[in-house]
Amino acid sequence: MALAAIVAGSSGCSSSDEESRQAGNLGTRVCILNSWTEKVGVEYITKDTDTGTGPLGPSMQSCAEGTGKMMGDVDGELMFPAPTPALGFQANNPWTGAPRFSLIEFNSNDPHRRDGSVNCFDESFDVGQTRVYDNGTFRLSVERLPDDQWKEFSVIIEPSQGQLVGYPCKKSS
Repeated sequence: MALAAIVAGSSGCSSSDEESRQAGNLGTRVCILNSWTEKVGVEYITKDTDTGTGPLGPSMQSCAEGTGKMMGDVDGELMFPAPTPALGFQANNPWTGAPRFSLIEFNSNDPHRRDGSVNCFDESFDVGQTRVYDNGTFRLSVERLPDDQWKEFSVIIEPSQGQLVGYPCKKSS
């Protein structure tokens, strides 16, 4: 819970909504906290603002917020030391329904050698709901935090707890 409190704190990102977004449909903020022993590469692909991309060292945090008009509000990639494949993520607050978070696993950590991916999960989140992915090397926990000026998600990367959860990801049928 202490980690969630850290992640829920100030992101350093702008707090203004995009003018075209109606007040009743907040944008989304994702904060990634690296509680693992290795550096994790963070790259935001879709976002309005972020606190920085690149290597995220142990005990470091990076946040991004967005108000996407079409697809995801915030999406990006997490790159891990080889041979662990990279993960893609997307957070979105759709016009109808609960905010969503999806996680995909690429078949490579090298962006120039990827020719496939598998869906780990793509689901709506209620406040307080957590989803875990543990591949035996690291554990990634996604939690929907209470709304602030955004629909808030925390992503915490920490050492594996030794039990595979949500791994291996499966191809959609």
